[in-house]
Amino acid sequence: MTETGLTHPGVRSHLVTFLEELAHPDPRPLWAAQTAAGFVSDLDQVYHFFFDDHDLDDRDIGRVLLDVAEVEAIAGLKAALEALLELLPKGSDDQYVEHVRWPEVTRAARHALEILERR
Repeated sequence: MTETGLTHPGVRSHLVTFLEELAHPDPRPLWAAQTAAGFVSDLDQVYHFFFDDHDLDDRDIGRVLLDVAEVEAIAGLKAALEALLELLPKGSDDQYVEHVRWPEVTRAARHALEILERR
């Protein structure tokens, strides 16, 4: 299956954008630039995308994701994000990005991006 065979390629495009942001050691300047351009962009949007708006699990194969490898890569990122949420349930963007466990999010996002870009 190719990316063009997906039923929700627009969601995949948003997913890649979020992965690119999270792959940066400090995405706050990216979020600030997007906010200045009139978009809502911050960690809250990340959490909504990954946990409220989309499951990004095996049911999304053929819709947003191409295969189990992509599902597993996204699951790793979601686990890293969930771990931070448990530690900082009401944390700010600054608290998250400056937390000692933020590099786990960055590594997981880079890995997921590599997997998605191999396709």
